[in-house]
Amino acid sequence: MTSDTRPRTDFDPLDQLNRFDDFPRYDDIRAAGGIAWSDAHGGFWAVAGHDLVKDIASDDRRFGSGAGVRIPPNGTPATFALEYDRPRHTAHRRILTDAVGPRATPNLDAQVRAHARRLLDTSTDGRLDLGADYAFHLSLDVVFDLIGAPHELKAEAETLAEALFLYRTPMPDGSDPAVRLQQILDEMIASRVENPRDDWLTQVAVHPCLSTTEAQGAIVALLVGGHHSTARATACLLARVVSEPDLQARLRAEPERIPDAVEETVRLHTPLRWFARTALEDVEVGGTPVRAGERLLLLYAGANRDPQRFPGADVFDLDRPRSRDHLAFGWGIHRCVGMPLAQLEIRVALEELFARTTDLTLTGEVTWTSSTEPRHIPTRLA
Repeated sequence: MTSDTRPRTDFDPLDQLNRFDDFPRYDDIRAAGGIAWSDAHGGFWAVAGHDLVKDIASDDRRFGSGAGVRIPPNGTPATFALEYDRPRHTAHRRILTDAVGPRATPNLDAQVRAHARRLLDTSTDGRLDLGADYAFHLSLDVVFDLIGAPHELKAEAETLAEALFLYRTPMPDGSDPAVRLQQILDEMIASRVENPRDDWLTQVAVHPCLSTTEAQGAIVALLVGGHHSTARATACLLARVVSEPDLQARLRAEPERIPDAVEETVRLHTPLRWFARTALEDVEVGGTPVRAGERLLLLYAGANRDPQRFPGADVFDLDRPRSRDHLAFGWGIHRCVGMPLAQLEIRVALEELFARTTDLTLTGEVTWTSSTEPRHIPTRLA
């Protein structure tokens, strides 16, 4: 009988302590060599070293996504492109790229700005919650318009996203969020099949090469993935700008640096914390043997604070060298297809806020519901 000498961690992606206390756990995994075994949910490798995460994400020949990217599975349809391998992934990604890729995104600038301006108009007596009433509404409004989804579902869609994809908790009424999401997807697709419109939702619902499950996964990819991660990143940047007068003054004086602030924000407050891969053959990761069929959880949030790649990694540094080496949008063939739109939304949110004001000051405490989500940012707009 041989002893188990694998580096180990107690990391559990469902542990609610990770909402505020995950950074020390990434430090421990990196101290163990960047990869460590967890017994949670049948066992998996937790990977927090920047170079290791990037290498795995880049290698779709030896590490697959078709077995799912969530540990444990959450009962939803396989997410379009993200949870498929080649060649199906390639066809999926092309459909998403047509909607939110680098060629489509410039055409969405005016639409994003219109939503931002409308939300800023809702301020009362020069006060506005830049979290709940601006950042989180902005991305939701944009993605619902982009998809053509029923606007009356916005609030419920956000609750479902939190229950299924973020905090992995039951719905407030105790119901199964996966069941309700399935109902919504079935209703959306049926409505467009019966009454087609000139929108993206119809294109997906009646696409001749997509199964019903694939069409559902495509809607999830944009409806959920296109909202909450962008909203979180937007709120993180706004919370920092309002809280740090020197940074606010600098970005007002040098608006060309706003894109740099966006990149440093998503590095430091990585909104999508992790996704999994499955080893397709026996491999070595950082000198550690990984067997075919074993799962690896790529901890993007840990990789983005790896001091070997980013000296002073826990500090926001607008002048950070190689700041765009971060993995906040993933890497390889599964790098977030909506990255250009997310970058546009975060940048525009701040640009339009600056265009409307000469100063932003907090009127109360910022309320963080996780280390990457300042949900409430009470602000005076002057």
